[in-house]
Amino acid sequence: MTFENNLTLLRKKQTEKFSDRIKRLFAEDAMIKPVFLSPDDDSRIILQKLRKESINDCIVICKDKKFLGEISNEDINKLFLEQVKHEPLTQNLNRGYRREFNYKLAKELMNEHKSTATLDTPINTIIELICKEGFHYIPIINNNKQVIGVVTPSSIINLLKDY
Repeated sequence: MTFENNLTLLRKKQTEKFSDRIKRLFAEDAMIKPVFLSPDDDSRIILQKLRKESINDCIVICKDKKFLGEISNEDINKLFLEQVKHEPLTQNLNRGYRREFNYKLAKELMNEHKSTATLDTPINTIIELICKEGFHYIPIINNNKQVIGVVTPSSIINLLKDY
């Protein structure tokens, strides 16, 4: 066998070993604690939590901790940028974009998505959901459909860095 063939065979074996170990990983292994918002939290609270926790997303849950949606930094930025485009007009009308944003509630700003997972969902399935659907995270729910954690791209990377 040539050197290239040996190297290809070695890489294939390493990939198979890695793949076998990954198949034994589940959502529970990569889950982290989420930052929760109530649907009636106002923009001040949303910004405080995003800033304080140094996170990019918050989860909106109802009183019984069931998943409703997410709010991300990107959503806030898009809202500000959209409103800033119309700032000269809002100044003339004496209705600024900041003022309008201050009256928004989490339930008005959140993005809804239907993808959730359980503790025993394979990590490969979570990765597929994040990549294909473009979600920032996947909420992990228990048997009562209550959010108990989230899996994010960063938490997956932290899990896989040791493999």
